[in-house]
Amino acid sequence: MKRAAWILAVVAAGAFLSSGPGTRLGWFGYGIGLRLFALTLPIALLALLLALIAVARAKQFTPMSILTVGVSAILVIVTGWHIAVAFRTAPIHDITTDPNDPPRLVAAVALRGSQTNPVAYEGRKTAEWQRRFYPDIAPLILADDVPADAFARAMRAADAEGLNLIATEPAEGRIEGTATTGWFGFKDDVVIRVRPDGHGSRIDIRSVSRVGRGDAGENARRVRALLRLMR
Repeated sequence: MKRAAWILAVVAAGAFLSSGPGTRLGWFGYGIGLRLFALTLPIALLALLLALIAVARAKQFTPMSILTVGVSAILVIVTGWHIAVAFRTAPIHDITTDPNDPPRLVAAVALRGSQTNPVAYEGRKTAEWQRRFYPDIAPLILADDVPADAFARAMRAADAEGLNLIATEPAEGRIEGTATTGWFGFKDDVVIRVRPDGHGSRIDIRSVSRVGRGDAGENARRVRALLRLMR
């Protein structure tokens, strides 16, 4: 049983360690990468259970059992936490501060390809999910900043957030960039729109994933981060 637990722990570690880098490097599609990540949890749980049973029977910890329990527990915590977060977020991949008139992707369209999510905003259903899960996301009104100053502020925020800029159009008040997620290397496209608002300016943001139905809250996190930076 002790040996079986160790083998399962190694399999779980292999599934986890290949899920992200394998997707990022193009060894397999993102669907396989997500499945490998999800499978890590039950395999690691079983390894942890068998290891604990073996320890209880032997009434002592050995170096192998300590390593098995440690590896399995870490994998259970890491994957379990991320899966739980994904289930607590809205099943959408398109977040904007203006659901009624979302900023439009222009330069990013050519980079997305035919197998990616549509760039057109999906409308009321997506807006309702966003209002339910992320009610705080709203336009940024800068009463004292003219559009040129607001655009410069938005540029600084985009740079601080680490966006790979693909278009900056001050005359149109449009900034576009691409963000890459850490583990899987998913690409999300971001557009920031600056418009006059009275004597000041209004800034709207939209962040859209290229693949996947949901985004585990990543686009909402990014929009919030940009808003904080611009405030």
